[in-house]
Amino acid sequence: MSSKFDDELKKIYDGHSGIGQDLKFIQTVFGFMRRKAGFFTDDSHARKMLKMAKMHVARAKQDAKSRAAAAAAAAAPAPKPMEEAPMGDGEVVELDENLNPIETTTARKEAWNENTTQQPQDTQQTQDDDDPKDKPSGNGGRTDRYLWTQTLSEVTCHVWLPDGVSRGKDIDVKITPKGIQIRTKAGEKKEVLCGEWHKKVITDDTTWVVEDVEGKATATIYISKLDQMGWWPCVLKGDPEIDTQKIQPENSKLSDLDGSTRATVEKMMFDQNQKRMGKPTSDEMKKQDMLKKFMEQHPEMDFSNAKIM
Repeated sequence: MSSKFDDELKKIYDGHSGIGQDLKFIQTVFGFMRRKAGFFTDDSHARKMLKMAKMHVARAKQDAKSRAAAAAAAAAPAPKPMEEAPMGDGEVVELDENLNPIETTTARKEAWNENTTQQPQDTQQTQDDDDPKDKPSGNGGRTDRYLWTQTLSEVTCHVWLPDGVSRGKDIDVKITPKGIQIRTKAGEKKEVLCGEWHKKVITDDTTWVVEDVEGKATATIYISKLDQMGWWPCVLKGDPEIDTQKIQPENSKLSDLDGSTRATVEKMMFDQNQKRMGKPTSDEMKKQDMLKKFMEQHPEMDFSNAKIM
């Protein structure tokens, strides 16, 4: 969000002293929007404000994690420089033209060959596990046009704006259930983003705002998914995709769901992990158990060609 009004807002905020200062300030803003802007004449605006409030709660948690990580990194001791093994007084070492030691002994050559040609399997596995694509940041990704994150119910997409475009009135944003188009208003009306959503969205609950992200002006789109029980591999069709099977939602997010929704999400996560390991899903396991019980009840039947569909 733009910070250019911080001084004015700080003065208004400080004018609400005493207990409940935060809520008094919010009440003043709401009253202004109702009396002077007619904002609350549309019921959908209330839903959008609730959505934006949840968004700011999520961003506050991310900011706290970033500050904690930065503090931990600053407090971590600096790595000690590697010490070279002392050279024996009677050891003769050949030097190259740059006065660097030339190791000529067979033992040193063999040690070098071992270290450079062999790579332990567990080290390779660790590198594979550390691949950023294995754990998508914020359950989303980054393209040359935007940065995005997601939850099961919504997607947040930060679209980079051209130089000189930093206000909401500088762009024209059209959002439909199937796609989005962002153009600049001035001059040649440059197309910033245009495409079809990965899946349909709820337009009444989808909002946007111009703000600064990573020091750049962006049009931040808060997208409400129509199907809120699945992960998106991309924001727009045809754009680079992430591996949704590598997504691991935080347990704290699962605890916020109601019982039936949480059970469905946990089942989906379990099935994704099973597929990734080449093992049967929960539904396939149930079918196998049912077939096993039926076979035990009917030993006279031949099940050698039985297949689980």
